[in-house]
Amino acid sequence: MIDFKQIFSEFKALECISSNEKTYNVISLPEMSHKLGISKEHFPMFFVSTSDSQDNVPNTIRELLSVEYDMECTVKESDGQMLLSNFAIITLRTNDEHLQSYFIEIFLMMLSKMSHQPSKQALSIEVERLVTIFSALTSTPRKKIQGLWAELLVIERSRNYDVLINAWHSSASSKYDFTLGQDKIEVKSTSSEERIHKFSLDQLNPSPSSRLLIASMTVRESGKCAQGLSVRNLYDRICESISNMDVKIRLYTIIAQTLGTDIDKIGTVFFDYVAAADTLAYYDYQTIPRILKTDVPVNVSDVKFASNITKLEDINSANSSKFSDSELFNCLF
Repeated sequence: MIDFKQIFSEFKALECISSNEKTYNVISLPEMSHKLGISKEHFPMFFVSTSDSQDNVPNTIRELLSVEYDMECTVKESDGQMLLSNFAIITLRTNDEHLQSYFIEIFLMMLSKMSHQPSKQALSIEVERLVTIFSALTSTPRKKIQGLWAELLVIERSRNYDVLINAWHSSASSKYDFTLGQDKIEVKSTSSEERIHKFSLDQLNPSPSSRLLIASMTVRESGKCAQGLSVRNLYDRICESISNMDVKIRLYTIIAQTLGTDIDKIGTVFFDYVAAADTLAYYDYQTIPRILKTDVPVNVSDVKFASNITKLEDINSANSSKFSDSELFNCLF
């Protein structure tokens, strides 16, 4: 199992070589032929050995990320051993430690699921996913961190992480937080004593064949303590129980896309885990006070409202069996 923290610590200890721009200090990666090195600007660089030499994959240059194929350079190990070879070089052009740590972790996960010497085509597919993640980190954040934390709590408290993560939304335009066929889950959190949540008109008026549960919980900010967990803490807990690398990458991708430039808050804002877990409950949307689409006057749009569900009976209390055939909902209880 890859020790991400150890590898990042070894990377931070590397010294850059400024005298020769084509020679880099590197560390070896466990059970891989690839290397992790440092640029003269102190940027992290992955040197990936590929199985083919044809120059048939274009380089990628983005604001934070660059990918260059068939680059001849010399890498120098900590024991002084030097290797001149052609590599695909993936560089994150930032000195931000948070971003560097996330870059190293996510790309190591990608490398671990590839062959020992992947083709450039196979590498380019993973690189596109990497570009998607780090392009999101330079965009406007799409959700407040509390909402993301609440969604992660639903996953962490579930019985099947893979199903929930694969059903998790991949864009801010998604109407519901989790969707698997006709079954959907919308997550709502509040810091007040009562369960008062805001909804859009569409959220509580799904298609006739849809089945929708509303997850409700109390989420209050906390200090860093045994009960106070951050997004990063929940991410780590979930990852510990996931063996499928694609699922881990999807989990990280959605976190990155959600937080955008607020990614540095992933490990610095804490919420009371025990209070949230104790108050987590699920409600059939049909029991929630709502405005029906048929009641909205013509030419009226963007309708939003708040509903108080404090005194409603949740699914578990009602001993409801109407959702027993749902793969998605069966992960929750």
